[in-house]
Amino acid sequence: MSETAEALLAAYESQLRGRVPEGVPAGVVVECDGPLVRTHFGTHGIIDHSAFESDGTEELIRRQQRVFAARCEPVEWKIHSTDPPWLAKSLQSAGFAPGPERVVLAANVTDVLPLGPLKPGYRTDSGLRGSWGAGRILNMAASAPEQRRPLAEVLADGLSGPKGSQIGTMTLARDGALLDFLWLEWVGGTEFLAIGGITGPRPELLGRAAAFASWWNSGPLFPDRKPRHLVAEASGSLVALYIEAGFHEITRVRTYRWAPPGEPAGDRPVAFPVPEPEGDDIWRRFEAHFDVTYKTADRGIAEPEASAAWHMADIDGPDDPLLAEVEDVIARGIRACARPDDRLYRLKWSVTSSRMDPNRVGRPGQPRWMGYAYLVDEHVIQVTDDLRMGTFGNWREASLCVFGDDLLAQVDQELTDLLGTVLRRAGRPVGNIWSFGP
Repeated sequence: MSETAEALLAAYESQLRGRVPEGVPAGVVVECDGPLVRTHFGTHGIIDHSAFESDGTEELIRRQQRVFAARCEPVEWKIHSTDPPWLAKSLQSAGFAPGPERVVLAANVTDVLPLGPLKPGYRTDSGLRGSWGAGRILNMAASAPEQRRPLAEVLADGLSGPKGSQIGTMTLARDGALLDFLWLEWVGGTEFLAIGGITGPRPELLGRAAAFASWWNSGPLFPDRKPRHLVAEASGSLVALYIEAGFHEITRVRTYRWAPPGEPAGDRPVAFPVPEPEGDDIWRRFEAHFDVTYKTADRGIAEPEASAAWHMADIDGPDDPLLAEVEDVIARGIRACARPDDRLYRLKWSVTSSRMDPNRVGRPGQPRWMGYAYLVDEHVIQVTDDLRMGTFGNWREASLCVFGDDLLAQVDQELTDLLGTVLRRAGRPVGNIWSFGP
């Protein structure tokens, strides 16, 4: 029996609106303010909520504006047709500008028309091929009408998306050439697969998405993730596409936007993984500058003149409080030396790397610090994009090298107090040296 629009709306309201995610992507901060859930991406923010009373609404809205102004983040606030009219009026009075209205559509995955026979040469698939070009893919997504969530934002969540979440793409190609695609994500802790957007009116892609959800439900791979519903936002001709495929209109939504004075950041505070070719570039430059590769890493890096290395043999595992103190000293030192445009990379051979803005992480109200200077079971690097400062943790030697004039000046004494005699300076031994003879 088909699921009714009323039942789908009830599930949507109870599961997707005003929810606090179980976990957030690296570099993202989620805060609750009364009935509101505020998400800060570093480049912009969003506000979500479920039903709440009108008392104190004007001050609540002004408080959100103060918070986002302090972060120089534009903010988006979705208002549904099921919300009371006074909320939209209050937002407009506070300076929020309404965007175009979109239809919210939902369906039980079993009610979506199945994928039928395709024309000769046509093929649907999962995943986006590199040969199609990342730039073209992003341009296709950005050129599509505004929908639930931009592809660029889904991709920016990277490998550290919300806990329990899963993203995917469904593609339609003809003779190997990409025609259109859709992107979706399973919303952790709910029964919804959310279609972020679709680049063109292709019913084949909706059938493929439903088949993907059905496969997911029937398989043992994710026993705790059983998406029963698909949800999307659409306007214009895309609405008919969804209705004909078995979706129901359950409500309507409009995004209200407000931007504080100032220029917002152009990227999120953290990227995980580092996008290509940026990732390959920093690896190539680091290995060349410090004369090190994966095969030679056990011997360490070519330590520059402005460097010092300490013994780490006293560290007794990753939870050792001494290691936590060392990491805190390094993090404070890097932040103290960071320039406004610095980017700090965390690199590990054969493991996904990350990049962060040291000025926008690690302090109260900011995302957590993502770097670490030493690991007990693998080599790890921290280095700025200009290679002027950073750390190299050599687990084979049980040593930590800090390099860069400013950073060394910040951390030298504190690390010596914690770890004891310096092992090397400028790559030359200065401590723990035995001599024999007269």
